[in-house]
Amino acid sequence: MALADEMRLNLTGNGKVAQAASQASKQGVAVRTPGLIQTFFGELRRRRVLRVLTIYAVTAWLVLQIAEVTFEPMGFPVSAMRILIHVVLAGFPIAFVLGWIIELGPKGFMFDLPLWPTDGTERRRSRRTDPLILIGVAAMLVFGISSALNMLQGGPASEPVEGDGPNSIAVLAFDTYDSKADTDYFSSGLAEEILNLLSGLPELNVAARTSSFQFRGEKVDVREVASTLDVRNVLEGSVQRSGDSVSVTARLINGGTGYQKWAQKFDRDMADVFAIQREIAAAVVAKLKVVLSVESEAKLNADPTKSTDAYLLYLQGTEKLRNSRDESSLTAAADLFDQALQIDPEFARALAGRCDVDLALYEIGNDTRQFEKAAAACNRAAELDRGQSAEIHVALARLYRFRGWNDKAQEQLQEAMTIAVNDVDAYIEQGELRMAMDQLEEAEASFLQAVDMKPNYWKAHEALASFYYRTQRYQKAIQSYATVTRLAPDMASAWSGTGAAYWMLGDVDQARVAWDRSLELNPSRRAYTNLGLRYYYGGHFEDAVAMQLRARELAPDDHRVWGRLAESYRFVGGKDSESLQAYKRAAALAQANLAINESDWATRGLLGIYYAYGDQPTRAEQEAERAVTDSQRNAEALYYLGLVRLKLGKLDGAIDVLAEALQRDPQYLQFLQSDPDLKSLHSLPRYVALLGEKAEPKQAPSLQP
Repeated sequence: MALADEMRLNLTGNGKVAQAASQASKQGVAVRTPGLIQTFFGELRRRRVLRVLTIYAVTAWLVLQIAEVTFEPMGFPVSAMRILIHVVLAGFPIAFVLGWIIELGPKGFMFDLPLWPTDGTERRRSRRTDPLILIGVAAMLVFGISSALNMLQGGPASEPVEGDGPNSIAVLAFDTYDSKADTDYFSSGLAEEILNLLSGLPELNVAARTSSFQFRGEKVDVREVASTLDVRNVLEGSVQRSGDSVSVTARLINGGTGYQKWAQKFDRDMADVFAIQREIAAAVVAKLKVVLSVESEAKLNADPTKSTDAYLLYLQGTEKLRNSRDESSLTAAADLFDQALQIDPEFARALAGRCDVDLALYEIGNDTRQFEKAAAACNRAAELDRGQSAEIHVALARLYRFRGWNDKAQEQLQEAMTIAVNDVDAYIEQGELRMAMDQLEEAEASFLQAVDMKPNYWKAHEALASFYYRTQRYQKAIQSYATVTRLAPDMASAWSGTGAAYWMLGDVDQARVAWDRSLELNPSRRAYTNLGLRYYYGGHFEDAVAMQLRARELAPDDHRVWGRLAESYRFVGGKDSESLQAYKRAAALAQANLAINESDWATRGLLGIYYAYGDQPTRAEQEAERAVTDSQRNAEALYYLGLVRLKLGKLDGAIDVLAEALQRDPQYLQFLQSDPDLKSLHSLPRYVALLGEKAEPKQAPSLQP
């Protein structure tokens, strides 16, 4: 009872408190703020500082948006945007101070410096708080201005140590701003020439072109590029052409901080392009504080040619070569290189380009005159260049491989890789050389490395696709050719290779689609030959003859066309004489090819067939057997030997090598089923057992990828 009374007294005594609490709950909780904060925010409202800062923020945002769009095309250095951002940030405290002390009213500008309230108590409090507010605002002002000054002076005094040494650098593809094709190849060539100049200096560590040019056309942070390529410095730039004038802006960026080390704009005539290249390269060397040897100084001051016009034509020819290996592109590139050489006959790199073109045309058409032109151009380029250019070494390596001089080819590739480390074309050629030397695992590793180095380079994928085709991995070949056609959809040869791979897998419909696409893009000897083979193995011999005649119009000196035409004539009534003459012509052309490279076992195996059906049957088996030996018993060579022995009446010997061919490549079953020449064996029990219990015959030539 006493306890209850005590509680009642407490409640009654606190009645006023409870009533006040109830009233507070209705009106909200009142929190007493310090006088400093009250004064500060009160003055913010009175002086309208927040409105000033809002107007400043909107204006600054608009300025930054305009700058982002216009700075780069106008040639401003990459750091200009960063400087502007720092200036904008530094302007906030300045805007704050100006909004605080200046009032814009009907009487104009008025300064309102003190915080003198009329109330005595508040006046004393404000006198204590005013200095603190002013000190805070001054600190903000000092921070913003120092930040801007720090940016203008080139960034922090201490830079993070990143990349592979202070002399490491990547040269990015220069941008183009006038949307002209000739400016585009010029800007690419300019950046590549600067890269070549710098990479030729042993005192510098320069990222390979295939690595640095992968960022072309992309908006990437320079620091990200430097981190990806493991370099300390990045050189970027832009190009704009107008008639005979060119404007080039180059910028050297610190890859760790993203701050600009050097920038310069060059407004020159096109005739001064070499001087621009040298000046940019020399500026990079100077800014990196590199001491060059006498030899390096000489390299830096050397011009690739005496003529700017010849140089521009060379750049166009190189661009054609990189776009496609179809005959039309090769012919266009040859014309451009020839124009360059007419202006400067001693332009070594244009000679190397012409060598590359002629070797590619020889590979397509087997015209020995093309090879002779290639040899003359390559040898002359080597004399003039004296081993300074990687591309000339690669061209020589390719020439020597075509001759079968594999050791010499390997020496040239080693020289090329010493000059230009990680040159993707050198790795592609190394894969081709290892393939020719029957080093299949090493060859595949080289092709895959080329693909890894430059995933968007069609040539690397095409080389890998051809390798898979030649090693009977047809499904992988189709996958790689699909990448080629994605990267270069107008490349007829890639579609032709796709059709050949489908054909070898027995997918006639897909093969036909690919070949039709190839012919639609560019009627070629290869496409017509493959179509002729399709008709031949399908029993449509007159159509086969028609296709081979179309192929002969495009490649009149290709022994393969004459040989396919001869075999098609054999199954058309009344064409025995034409068939014999075609075999003779095929044999003569094949002999000319073997004079260039006697280790070419595929040509030698076909020569055996030409002899067997021509006028030299006694030499036929000898040539075919040597092809089998030289190829290390390749399925294709074994198949050729089987056809020769069949023609010579050696049926058991023919079945022996055909069985071995089938064992080495099961896809050759379709050859054994569909070849018109092998129909006579279908009644022999041993041959029937070899075919097994397979159903309908499939199509089956050995096609050219």
